[in-house]
Amino acid sequence: MAFPSNSLIIGLVSMIGLFNGAASGALEMPQAQSPSIPAADKQAPSPLGDLFLSNEVGMSLQLPKNAVVVTRQYQPNAFFLVRDGMAKPRWSLRLESLQSDDPTAEILIKRLMLAQEQGKDSPDLEILKDTPFSTEESTGHLIWVKETLPDDSQVIFGWLVVPQGRIAGKLHYIIATAVTVPAMFPDTQTVLEKAFKTILVRGPQVAIERAITEAQATRTFLEGLTEERLRAMDGHTSVRRAYRPGKNGQPDEEIAYTIFSIETQPMGVIHNNRPESDYSPAEKEEGILVKVHSRVVADKSRDIYLDMLGLYWMAFDLSHESWTARVTRRQGAATRVEKEFGFRPRTTLGQPRPRVVVIKQDDEINLREPYEWEAPDPWMPRPMTWMLGYLLPRTGEVAMSYACIDHREKVPTLGTRRDEWSPDSTNPDQWQLQTWLDDSGLPTSGLYDDEGLVNQRNADGMLIETTSPEQLKMIWDAAGLKTR
Repeated sequence: MAFPSNSLIIGLVSMIGLFNGAASGALEMPQAQSPSIPAADKQAPSPLGDLFLSNEVGMSLQLPKNAVVVTRQYQPNAFFLVRDGMAKPRWSLRLESLQSDDPTAEILIKRLMLAQEQGKDSPDLEILKDTPFSTEESTGHLIWVKETLPDDSQVIFGWLVVPQGRIAGKLHYIIATAVTVPAMFPDTQTVLEKAFKTILVRGPQVAIERAITEAQATRTFLEGLTEERLRAMDGHTSVRRAYRPGKNGQPDEEIAYTIFSIETQPMGVIHNNRPESDYSPAEKEEGILVKVHSRVVADKSRDIYLDMLGLYWMAFDLSHESWTARVTRRQGAATRVEKEFGFRPRTTLGQPRPRVVVIKQDDEINLREPYEWEAPDPWMPRPMTWMLGYLLPRTGEVAMSYACIDHREKVPTLGTRRDEWSPDSTNPDQWQLQTWLDDSGLPTSGLYDDEGLVNQRNADGMLIETTSPEQLKMIWDAAGLKTR
């Protein structure tokens, strides 16, 4: 696993963030405080996989099981490249929105097919299917063609064009471009056409309306939390293992583990190993502390690990928060340390707008970088992003959207997160938490029972499961890895 050499926080925290919401247990919330998932965002029951969302492209659909997003481009023309998740992918799919003066989907798709022939001395295209195609809410056009290449090999292309309506006065269409080979075509055609039928257009107005509804659901959820509920979480501890399942009989690839705990503690605890007698009056305030100790295998062959100790504290009324995160890169006796400090102070008459401050510090290169923003509304405290699987209700579906800190790039930024909480479709005793960052792409999907997290599947295929310290050590010992 490779991480940017100039930032340990980016590499580790962005990955460890995929453990978000994985605390065990659940607390009840009155039915009146359980906003439901907007009907327009639901898909019909299907044997397909995860729900793909994109405000940039302006669509949603349920992709085939085990599909993965391999490329994502924002500007100037947003698109996603999706691929079958098998060891030998059977198909790939490009999803984008195209502005066009063509008055119908059929005319546009024929133009796309002609473009496929341009520049070729003797194009050899065989039309396999050419027909109108109905999605859940509209009718587009679908073409499958087989092309024989100069070396006599063959490839199959498919285009689905769905009208998207007018955006800023211009006609737009959703374009899905599929590629496969003849041997895989029957299965690919079946599974992709099932996915295509679930397409819903997600235009700017619809996206705004849903965001407003989901933001209000977030406020309702947060306002329903009480100190008593938060204190009930005190004492929780769990161990989670992150790995990629082995393929074709190969052993699993161990990625990381995390030890997660929730405690009631004074704010000063975030300054690890500092005696309580040195706390300021403000640091003596008691609240909820989420403690995350993680180890990531950065390079097994060179015996390199990244260790993080994250201490995230918030007040019981959620009005303010503070945290520290310390990441240590270890290679034998050699170490390098990067630190992050952050806080969101309580608003006052002199500072009426909530703000968030993050300070990155790397003593080795004498670097100290501060970042500061106004906290958007609704704002999810950092400890809460780790605890949602513990607090969300078992009384009804919830869909929430809110602002949070995004560590996926070199510089921390403000991002958005969208969560859907709903009963599992196959087991009435289990609940599912799906999370999209920036309301886009494929979700992280966690499954919970009465004891807490059962497992979690990330969009890149990594799996996370709750385990015991003994079981984790046995697995890592067998893989030749160090847990300490």
